[in-house]
Amino acid sequence: MMEREFRKILGEDLANYLELMRAKLAFAEELYGIKMNYVPLITDGEIVVLDKNDGKIKWLKTKRPLTLDEFKSLADKIKENLESGFVEMLLAMNMSCIHGPGE
Repeated sequence: MMEREFRKILGEDLANYLELMRAKLAFAEELYGIKMNYVPLITDGEIVVLDKNDGKIKWLKTKRPLTLDEFKSLADKIKENLESGFVEMLLAMNMSCIHGPGE
C-alpha cells in the first residue's frame, strides 16, 4: 500500500490509479501466467517503477524505494506520465507481446 505522504503528493485519483495498475499486473499474471513485477513510471534517465508486490515506488536499478524527497522531486514527471497515458501505453505494449489463452 502506498504511503500516506506519497498519496498526498500524487493526489487520491492518481494514487488509486496506481493501485489499479498493480491489480492489472496481478490479473495478467493469473490470466497469462507471465510475471510482471514492475510498472514503469519514469523511463528517461534513471528508471522509476511501481513494485507490484509491495506497492512501493522504487529505483529499478537498485530496487530501493524512493525517499520522500526523491519522490517530491520526481512527482511532477510521474503525474505527467500517468495523466498522459504514457504508463498505460507501456503496459499495453508489454501485454501485446504476450499471447493469450488459445493463441
